[in-house]
Amino acid sequence: MRHYETLFIINPDSSEEELKAVATKIKGVVSGMNGIVTSYDEQGKKKLAYSVKKQNKGYYVLMDYVGSADIVSELERNMRLDDRVLKYLTVKLADQVDPESIEPEKSEPPEEAKASEVPESEAAEAPEPEAAEAPEPEAAEAPEPEAAEALEPGEAESPEVQESEESEKKES
Repeated sequence: MRHYETLFIINPDSSEEELKAVATKIKGVVSGMNGIVTSYDEQGKKKLAYSVKKQNKGYYVLMDYVGSADIVSELERNMRLDDRVLKYLTVKLADQVDPESIEPEKSEPPEEAKASEVPESEAAEAPEPEAAEAPEPEAAEAPEPEAAEALEPGEAESPEVQESEESEKKES
């Protein structure tokens, strides 16, 4: 058996009863051909990237299932004939899958959640890591400018200082 994933978009103007009718029809096609629906995720109304059958929004549904290759062709044939289905896309996730191995994978909580749960008794015993104190960098002290060199902004040097600087430049 193979593992497939089908994403299909239903007309957003459909009522709750029509949505349930489409769901039972699609699931019935898979189960009627000896397939197993592993997940059926109704993602709700979303805006489409472009207009499909004069609709700007659609009701998204993602379905994972396990079955033979014939299921895909029959499922897509049924979606093509149903006017309530705007678009669909099927992707093969795996070639050889054991159906029993797929169902527990969906029902178990993720392992990350298990690892993050730590009993309070263990958490209390484990000491918290101490923050390593980094030595403070020493501030480099800039030499204080001499009174003659320090000028306020906008203050011009005296003409005597300017002349002495020009004479030093000429000598060198």
